[in-house]
Amino acid sequence: MRSLQSRLSIGLTVSIVALLFIQWLAVSFTIRHVAEDFVASRLQHDAEDLLPTLAFTEQGMTVNEHRISSVYNVPFSGHYYRIQNSTHTLRSRSLWDDDVETPSIATGETKELHLTGPLAQSLLVWQGGYQKRGQHVTISVAEDISHIEEDITQFMLRYSTATLVAVVAFVLTQLFILRRSLQPLELVRREITLLEKGETHSLSEAVPTEIRPLVSEFNKLLTVMAQRLRRSRNATGNLAHALKTPLALMVQLIEQESLAATPELQQELRQSISRIQQLMERELKRAQLAGKATSGQQFKFNEELPPLVETLQRIYQEKGIIINSTITNNIQYAADREDLLELLGNLLDNACKWAKHQVMLSISNEFSANHKLKITIEDDGPGCSDEAMLQLTQRGIRIDENIEKSVDGHGLGLAIAHDIITTYNGALRFRRSTLGGLAVEVTLA
Repeated sequence: MRSLQSRLSIGLTVSIVALLFIQWLAVSFTIRHVAEDFVASRLQHDAEDLLPTLAFTEQGMTVNEHRISSVYNVPFSGHYYRIQNSTHTLRSRSLWDDDVETPSIATGETKELHLTGPLAQSLLVWQGGYQKRGQHVTISVAEDISHIEEDITQFMLRYSTATLVAVVAFVLTQLFILRRSLQPLELVRREITLLEKGETHSLSEAVPTEIRPLVSEFNKLLTVMAQRLRRSRNATGNLAHALKTPLALMVQLIEQESLAATPELQQELRQSISRIQQLMERELKRAQLAGKATSGQQFKFNEELPPLVETLQRIYQEKGIIINSTITNNIQYAADREDLLELLGNLLDNACKWAKHQVMLSISNEFSANHKLKITIEDDGPGCSDEAMLQLTQRGIRIDENIEKSVDGHGLGLAIAHDIITTYNGALRFRRSTLGGLAVEVTLA
């Protein structure tokens, strides 16, 4: 579907061209018709003047040449007459040795013809049927209208040029008016682009009356979405706080001496409670995801990453973890701040758990058809097998328990990260790091 401006422009242009073309045809027909009517009227008068001069003799028909215009006596003057009855034909001297064949018509009938005369002249012929002295005659009077056609042609050329200039002027004027009229829509389109990039929170309502209700409803929808997100996060926070106390009480009950006699049951209860805590934490994190629907937010990596990196280096200070980060082009990404911090925090935390001494983080623009941002996190840890890489994002998998018992698992962290990436239409991929450990590549749309 073409843009609204293109459709209106094409429609207006076609309409203007069609209208002026019809006008051009009407003017051409009218001028030619008026000119020929004027000539035909004069020829009719000449024919009526010839009728009284007509006399019948035994040899045929004659006219009194002293009573007719001398132009009919000048050879090839462009003015001719021809009088015919059932037996004889009388021609003007101006025809010389040529003749103009004309048909006979009934008494009282008139007719106009276009014929080619002597010297290829363009003739307009007027005919009339008369009755005189009991005899029927047809009087045909012709005039060369070549000069009139030339004048009409010259006029139509000038008129066509003026019409073409008018078409161009009208089209340009209409395009200018159309562009000015649709400029508010262009501003709305730009604001939507800024909204998508997270550089504004709402659309301006200084728009034409026709689209103001749409913009107002759109702004209301953005407000409602923001309110729902805040309510959801408050509710999930309250739920988490409410559940922590009963779970803590259950942990205390499990450690009581009354259950020490049944260590198998005690261990099973510990695992169940731990599983409940993990599932609760993941579902609460999923409920708090805002996704790309959040407007007016830009995640600035240069401002948000340093505090996160510093915090993780303090947490893993005993291992001497060093996190090297590289951010290209001062990247900003339209996303919810909490979502991106949760994603980066989980991935960096997992890398720090497995790393020996070094973690490398790089963030760059990914100029592909489907993704705009690329995040790569690598560590110098032991890594994992190809089969284990395929299982890292599956729900409940704890492959680290089979690798190193002293390191807490990262199954839940990667599961939450995977949920965030899915929310942003991204992709998650694992490979071997150049540092010797695991490399995690995240691309976001």
